[in-house]
Formats: sequence, structure tokens, C-alpha cells
Amino acid sequence: MKSKFFKSISFKLTILVTIIIVTLISASFLFNSQIDKLKKQIDNIYFGNFVPLITLDLVLKNYQTIIQCKKITNNKCDITAERTVILKNWNSYNNSYKTQKERKIVDDVNKSIINSFKIDKIDIYELVMKQINFLKDYEVDVAYKQRRAFLTDYSDMKKYLLYNIIAIIIVSFAIIIFIIYQIIKKDNQLTILTRKYKIESITDSMTNLYNRKYFDNIFDNLPFISNANNWKSAFVMVDIDFFKQYNDTYGHDLGDETLKAVANTLKEYFNKEYEYVFRLGGEEFGVVLFDTDEDILIECLDDINKKIIQLNIEHKASKILNVVSISIGAVIYEPYSYVSANKLYKIADENLYKSKQNGRNQFTL
Repeated sequence: MKSKFFKSISFKLTILVTIIIVTLISASFLFNSQIDKLKKQIDNIYFGNFVPLITLDLVLKNYQTIIQCKKITNNKCDITAERTVILKNWNSYNNSYKTQKERKIVDDVNKSIINSFKIDKIDIYELVMKQINFLKDYEVDVAYKQRRAFLTDYSDMKKYLLYNIIAIIIVSFAIIIFIIYQIIKKDNQLTILTRKYKIESITDSMTNLYNRKYFDNIFDNLPFISNANNWKSAFVMVDIDFFKQYNDTYGHDLGDETLKAVANTLKEYFNKEYEYVFRLGGEEFGVVLFDTDEDILIECLDDINKKIIQLNIEHKASKILNVVSISIGAVIYEPYSYVSANKLYKIADENLYKSKQNGRNQFTL
């Protein structure tokens, strides 16, 4: 029965798709003579002059960052990152299509940008910014003139196109309604399966925390997110003390239950917006906190240490307590400090090692 049903649906959809194609092809022949007339102008507008200005804005923003840095540090700052971003975005803009007149202007700016990094002076950077602002104004002005010419021609054929468009809309609307009706019966189930797969793909199956793959995605972007929002952010590494001895004493089944209990405590405590808890592997967990500060973080680390102990999970093999405890290493990222994610991870890991060396059941920030 299902096979016949789906064959019937496929046959009907094939007919409908054929009707749509025939309708659109017929319409395209009607419009073709008029569209050819406008094609050259449209190409000039969208593929020539009207290049997205956000690229130039990114170049300007990074030049401004360099100037501010040099003023603050008396010309003693590292501009490598900004220079890389500037050259990447400028090359993208520079390599796009330009008319002969535009190419002359763009080439002059290109020379100025290259020379600016050779001379490395604030006044040269400011001069380049003026040139880029002029280039932006020029792009907008040219695009506006060509757009106005295009709209003049377009208005002449607007009425001619209107009735054809209405006919296509009516036919297409009827077809779409029918297709939606046939598909919607399966759509809800597909949506549920997709959502379930998405959740499972970023979740650790045992603890229901975010998994290592999702951690890599969030953590690698921590510096960028912090800089963009001017946030202090923190990364916290958590390790269960003497967990190997726990497994050896109580068995892996109870070990798994302990992992779940610790994970649940971390998840319940760090449950606010911009707080993410991950299982990094084995008995090790990670927490990423956006928009925080040192005082809040110290209070949180002290609280979570106490809450794990308050679980009162027996651990006779522990060398410091008779219950399960944790050691913590943490690091705060200052916005615009440009410390890499790898470096942050290494610092947190070193701090975790210090906590263990200093007796465990404590945190190092």
C-alpha cells in the first residue's frame, strides 16, 4: 500500500513539476527580448560597481584599530593580525571586476595600502583611510547613477511584465499549495528526527553535556566572540580527583554514575545565558563563560568545589577526603588581548596541574 501511495505521489509531482517548467520556459521566451536589453546594465550594476561595501568597512575598521593601538602604546604595538585582515579583505575587493576608470582609482589606493605597511606611520594610515572613504563614496555614486538608468528602462516594461507575473504567481501558488499538502504529512516527523540528530551530534551520550566536538567549535571562537562584544570570558577545566582509583575500588558502573552526578551538578550550576558545560573526555570537564569577571569567577569556582563535596559520594581510595572532590584550573581572557584559543587551553591545563600539585580539591586561576 505504501509503495503504491508513494508512486502515485511521485507521478503527480512529476506532472506538476513538468507543468511548472513548461510555464516558466514559455514565460521566459516572452520576457527574453526585453531582458536582453537590460542584461548589460544589470551586469554592470551588480557585478561591476556595486561591490559589497562591508569589505572596505572591514579594512577601515582594522586601520582604525592600528592607529588607536599606536597612539596608546607610543608606536609600539604588534599590527600583524590587523595587517593580515586588511590585506585579505582588500585583495578580495581589488580582485573583483572593475571598469577601466575604476581600476585606475583602485590601483592608486592599492599602492597606498602596500606603502603604508612599509612606512608604518600613523599619518600614512590616516591618509589611506581618507582614500578608502573616497573610494566608498565613488562606488556608491557610480552604482546610484547606473541604478537610476536601469530603473528608467525597467519602468517602461513594468506593465508588460505585470500580467505575465500574475499568471505565473497564480499557477505556481496553486501548485505549491498542493505540494505542501502532500509533503506536510511527513514534514513533522522529519523535523523531529533532524532536531534529534542535531542534539545528539553535539551531546555526550553518557552525561548529556556538550561533547568535545562542540567544545572545539565554541572554544576556538572564544577570542573572536569576546573581542566582538568587549567581554571578559573564562575557560574552566575540571578534573575528578583520583578517579582511576575510584574506578578500581568501586567499579566502572559506579564510576559512570559518579561522572553523571558531577556533570549534572556542573550543568545545574552553570545554567545561565552564555554559560556552556562540556565533557572533554574521561573524568575531565570544561566550562566556557562569556561576559564574566574575576570576582564572579572566583565565587563560582569556590561554590562548585563545595557543591561537588556536598554530593557526599563515598571515595575511600581518595588521598585527601573520603568523598569525591574536584580540582580546577581556570583562565580569564581579556578582550583584545589576542591570546589564541590554544594558548588559553594550555594555561588552564597548567593551572589544573598546579591545583593537583598543591593538594587537589581546590582551584587555580
